[in-house]
Amino acid sequence: MIDFYKDEAMKTYPQLFLILALSLFSMEGLAFNALPNNLDSKAQIRALEILGYGSAAKLLDNPYPLGGNLGLELGLTTDFIPLDDLANLGNKTHDTGEFNYFTLTFGKGLYNNFDVFLYFTPPIQTENIQNFGVQIKWGLYQATSFPINFSLVGYFGGANFNNLINITTTGGDLIASVGIDNLALYFGVGRVRAKGVFLGAPVIAEGITASGSNEVQVIDDFHSLFGLNVNLERWFFALEFNRYADSIYSGKIGYRF
Repeated sequence: MIDFYKDEAMKTYPQLFLILALSLFSMEGLAFNALPNNLDSKAQIRALEILGYGSAAKLLDNPYPLGGNLGLELGLTTDFIPLDDLANLGNKTHDTGEFNYFTLTFGKGLYNNFDVFLYFTPPIQTENIQNFGVQIKWGLYQATSFPINFSLVGYFGGANFNNLINITTTGGDLIASVGIDNLALYFGVGRVRAKGVFLGAPVIAEGITASGSNEVQVIDDFHSLFGLNVNLERWFFALEFNRYADSIYSGKIGYRF
């Protein structure tokens, strides 16, 4: 078995991370060209399911608390939101496939197994979306005879799409994880709430509501998630699958101090 803590190759990971981060930002994601307009209430709710749940905070992390001396974490996250159903709403658009964007995350370990994370989309990336929020994780139980851990995660966030849809999300998840050497598998269930403000033509010329007025929609639902976290000394890579009304895939590369 490779000892990642003594492997000389680990010294090259900071340079690799920097190259990867610069490459990701230069790609600017796979942006959608425009949001569909002429959205009635039913279409607004469907758009909120896609964009609201899709932009909600994801765990994408080692479920075990940060702890340590400094207890700091830096990460780069990417999310993939499916666009096929969104493109068929209202007056429709030609966007298909997935919308991809990146966020920076900063984590800090606190006391009693509490961690707090802040995340936001870098303004240099794209003007199609601004996403930001805070996530709090509490390691509520860790077995001593078996590598299993239970955590509670709560989050609050906001997102803006093309300055036409403003969304706030709140939610909480119960996470169970199993760690084996440098690998951690985690599973979870939770509930998420999304509130969307859809702008109409009186406020902005490109308003997207069928009524022409601002409209507000609120939805909430349960969801499930599955994730994989791989530790390479202080570096880690995480992949996560969330099942809302749609399936959302996310990934993250990060470094723990």
